[in-house]
Amino acid sequence: MKYITPLLLIFICFGCDDTTKNTIEDIAYFGGEIINPQDDYVMLYHQGAFVDSLKLDDKNRFLTKLDNHKNGLYKFYHNREYQYINLEKGDSLLLRLNTFAFDESLFFTGKGAEKNNFYIELFLLNESHEEPVYQYSQLDSDTFLSKIDSLQNIKLKKQEKFLVNNPNVSEEFKNFTDKVIKYRSFRYRETYQNMFHKLKKKDSTLAISDSFFNYKKDVNMNDSTMSYYRPYARYIMQFINNSSYSECMRKSWKGNQAVNTSLTYNKNKLALIDSLVTYPFLRNELLRFTAYSYYSYNTNNIPKNNEFFKVYQQVATDKESKEEISNLHIGVKNLQKGNSFSNQIYVYDDSYNRIPLNRLNSKKGKTIFYFWTSKQMRHKHLITEKIKVLAEEYPNLNIVGISLDSDHKRWKKAVENLKFSGSRQYRVGRKDHLLRDFALININKLIITDQSGNIVNGFASIYNTDLRDQLK
Repeated sequence: MKYITPLLLIFICFGCDDTTKNTIEDIAYFGGEIINPQDDYVMLYHQGAFVDSLKLDDKNRFLTKLDNHKNGLYKFYHNREYQYINLEKGDSLLLRLNTFAFDESLFFTGKGAEKNNFYIELFLLNESHEEPVYQYSQLDSDTFLSKIDSLQNIKLKKQEKFLVNNPNVSEEFKNFTDKVIKYRSFRYRETYQNMFHKLKKKDSTLAISDSFFNYKKDVNMNDSTMSYYRPYARYIMQFINNSSYSECMRKSWKGNQAVNTSLTYNKNKLALIDSLVTYPFLRNELLRFTAYSYYSYNTNNIPKNNEFFKVYQQVATDKESKEEISNLHIGVKNLQKGNSFSNQIYVYDDSYNRIPLNRLNSKKGKTIFYFWTSKQMRHKHLITEKIKVLAEEYPNLNIVGISLDSDHKRWKKAVENLKFSGSRQYRVGRKDHLLRDFALININKLIITDQSGNIVNGFASIYNTDLRDQLK
C-alpha cells in the first residue's frame, strides 16, 4: 500500500503547523485512494449536512483536514456508492477501495482504522446473512427466532473479540455497534412478518407466537445517534410498513388494489410516522420515503393523489422536502395522458442552445423520451442497447435521449461514446426540475408522445411488457 507513506507525510506536516490554534486532538484527517474511480470527487457528510468535496489528484488520492471536528458517524460518497465511517478527534483515517467491489475492497489504515475495519466486517457479515434469513422466513416463528439468534451470536462474539483487542475504543462507538447488531436482528423479524402475510394467504391456519413480538418494546423510534444511519431508517420504515399493513388487515381489507400501494395504507403510514417519530430529520425522511413510494405506484388517480398530498403537507415540517414532493405531485399531474409539455420545459443541445421539449416531436411517428447519465455506465449501456432495438423495429419512432449530466463537456463526450446516430441527444435543463418536469423517480422511465406532442404514456418503462403495443 505505497500510497500511505506520502499521505502520512502530509499528516505530519499539517500536525507540525504551530500557527493554528487547534491542537492535533481538536482535528481529524480523512484521506485515501480510489482505484478505478467513477467520478473526480469524494463527498463527505455528517448528520445529513455537507462537510467537504474532496477532489481526487492525478494518482486518485484525496485528503482533508477537519478543523473543529465533531465526533461520530460520517458518510462518504463516490459517485452513487457510499459507506459510513466513524471519525473522532485525533483520528487520521486513510481508506483504500476499488469501485469494482466497493464494500468488499474497502480497507482502512491510520489512527481510527481498527474500529472502521470492524464496522465494515460487521456490515459485510450482515450482507452475507440476507439470503439465509430469506430462507429461514419459510419456517415457523419459533424456529425462525432460533436461527436468527444464532446469526446474532456470531456478530456478538466478533464484537466481544474486537473490544478485548481494542479496550480504548470510545463508548460511543461501542454503543453504535450494539445498535447495528440489534436493529439488524429486529429487521429480520420485520422481514419474517412480510413473508408471513404472503404465506397466510395460502394457509389461513398459520400463526405467529405471541413472544415473537417482544422485541418491539425495545425499539427506539427516535434515536438521534442513529437517525442519519440509513439501515436504522430502513428498519423504522419497515416497522411502519408492517404496522400499517396490520391495521389494514384488522379492518378486513377489501380493496381491489394491492394493500401496500393503496391510498389507505399510505395514509396510515403518514399517520403512524406523525404520531411515533418526533426526531425532525428522521421524521421528514420517512415521510419523504413514503411519498416517493406512493407516487411510484399511483400515477393516474388524481383525486386520490390530491388526498394523499394534502395529508403529506399537513404532517411534513421540512421546507425542502415539502417543496420536493410538491414538485413530484405537480409532475405527476402534468404528465397525464392527453396533456402536452409546456414551453417552460426545455433541454440543452450540444451547442448549449435551450430547446423547448414540445418542439422535439415528429410528424412521422410517435416520440419516445428516455433518460440516462454518464455516472451510471452500466445503466447507460443497457438502456441504450434496448432503445437501439426499438429503433430497428420501429423505423418511424422518434427517439430523444435526455441525459441528467450537468457537466456539458462530459455529456458531449458521453454522447459520442453512445454511437447512436438514430437518436437525438440532449441534456437536462435544470436538475432541480426533474421531478416537476418529468416526475422522474426511476431512471428506467420513458415518456411517449404522439405526432402532435400529446402524451400517450407519461409513466412508461423500458421494462414494460406491453411497451411495443404502446409504440404501435
